[in-house]
Amino acid sequence: MRFRRLTIEELTELETEFKQFLIINQVYNEEWIEMNQNDLEKANALVDLFSDQVLEKVYSKMNFLEIRSPKTYSIFSFNEQTINSLIIQSKDESVLLSTEQEIENALNTNLLKLEVFKASKPYTKVKSEEVFELINQGAIISKPEVWHAFSLFFDQKN
Repeated sequence: MRFRRLTIEELTELETEFKQFLIINQVYNEEWIEMNQNDLEKANALVDLFSDQVLEKVYSKMNFLEIRSPKTYSIFSFNEQTINSLIIQSKDESVLLSTEQEIENALNTNLLKLEVFKASKPYTKVKSEEVFELINQGAIISKPEVWHAFSLFFDQKN
């Protein structure tokens, strides 16, 4: 398994797609019921395969992620060849970066208590796997507007 198994809730939301997946793999309703009763390992393998296919599509389409913690805010942009990152770190215990409001306050009133970094690296894996790793580290989906706003901020700083 490349990624993770979809949750019951996710599978329920994708019930139609899962049924189509089973049909494409020549598993019809009766066979699926029998497989779940008599060959759970094979049924689980099909769920894993479906999960990987769904998550491959989802992760390969993601272009912006962010990770927030009390001391660090990181935003990532994925393009054809590289992962680009903009990172803000607090040098002061009192300057927090966990929420949008805290980040905005830090940038507006505590700029001297922040360090900013910009980095770029080529993919070491396929994009979807890089995205999956960041999500496992706590990344959430971000918006292009957020990336562009921080890019402008970083460009002004340099």
